[in-house]
Amino acid sequence: MALSFPYALDFLASCLVGPDIPLALQRFDERSGASDSRFWGIQMAMPLWGATYPLYSAKGAHAREVNAKVYSLNGMSKTMLWADPYYTGPASGVRSGLGNVTVASVRQDRGAIGLSGLPVGFVLSAGDYLSIAYASGRIYFGTFAEGGVAGGAGGLGQRDLFPYLPFGIGVGDRIDLVRPHFKAMVTEFTPFASHRGKWGDSASITIMQKP
Repeated sequence: MALSFPYALDFLASCLVGPDIPLALQRFDERSGASDSRFWGIQMAMPLWGATYPLYSAKGAHAREVNAKVYSLNGMSKTMLWADPYYTGPASGVRSGLGNVTVASVRQDRGAIGLSGLPVGFVLSAGDYLSIAYASGRIYFGTFAEGGVAGGAGGLGQRDLFPYLPFGIGVGDRIDLVRPHFKAMVTEFTPFASHRGKWGDSASITIMQKP
């Protein structure tokens, strides 16, 4: 059976686990300054999520399998779906009843959204992740900057998030709050090394969001 791209979440990403996952937004800003301590900055491109981390050792056969799957991404030319393996969902601990959450509204500057389809009384927290599939294969991934409590109809008024929503996302699009993910490319990879203990170790990976 031929490989399908992007790889599904449980095909490769669930194997890429290490002691720490330093997921962070990487900015592409250009800065300049003057002798009087004034500084200016301009955003050259939208921020992208990324992480560099070591991988846990694995049994030899599994280590070789992971190596092969990463090699088959052919550098940065192909992608996989990736989710933080240590993220367990909203900070409130509620994971049920979130299968039909959708975008209810989008602020004009695209820096906030309203939500519908939430369980009544659901608590959204600043720092909760979300992802939204849109435009036939693209995936937005972001974090809420403020929280709130869903009302009696399961709605929540507009809450700030970051990065801002790209064009193409609109009212009615489904929001994933349980296992938010994004499309990622591997920019650097140190493969598992084998040794006589029949284990693979010393692997590390750098991933970056593919917008």
